[in-house]
Amino acid sequence: MKKILGAALLALGATAAQAQQVSVTDGEWFHAAGYDYAIGIDLSTLNTPFSANGLAWAPRYTVPLGDELSVGLTAPLGLSLAQSSNGSLGLGYHGALAATVQLGMESTKASNAWLGAFINVGYGTYGRQVRNFSGIGPAFVRDASVGSFSELGVRYDYWGNEINLSFGLLRVPTSAVDKADVVTIRLLYGLSY
Repeated sequence: MKKILGAALLALGATAAQAQQVSVTDGEWFHAAGYDYAIGIDLSTLNTPFSANGLAWAPRYTVPLGDELSVGLTAPLGLSLAQSSNGSLGLGYHGALAATVQLGMESTKASNAWLGAFINVGYGTYGRQVRNFSGIGPAFVRDASVGSFSELGVRYDYWGNEINLSFGLLRVPTSAVDKADVVTIRLLYGLSY
């Protein structure tokens, strides 16, 4: 399904860019920052090995294909306090690089819409520093989930400011049986440029 979605996004962007003869130098920068909630889920057993509360920053560079449509790249990054199911606390951090399609509000600087939507598809990681109980090596070790990243969100105008609400999934390969898929919910505030 993700391959089909990714191919459709690329085809849409390529077709629209070719029709518009758009140059990458015509691109626009946008930034958003705010709250990030994540939960690790082992989809085979439905166990939740951790949950995390933190901050996220999501820069994006897009090329307008009209007043209400743009395509580009986004790189959401975050830092959080992660709590394991056994109650121990650790540092959580994530990053991704994704292709994005932006519609409506804040899809371009020329947009006048009051509501927008976006979809991001790419590759990312969610890492945690967890306690090493083996007695061998450092006291904390990195436990990371790495895989395909997808995110769907809406954007709306709140008293002249951009507010983003999105739901994301970091899906690890099936062969990584000891790693968790990560579900994220983000509430971000658009920063002025």
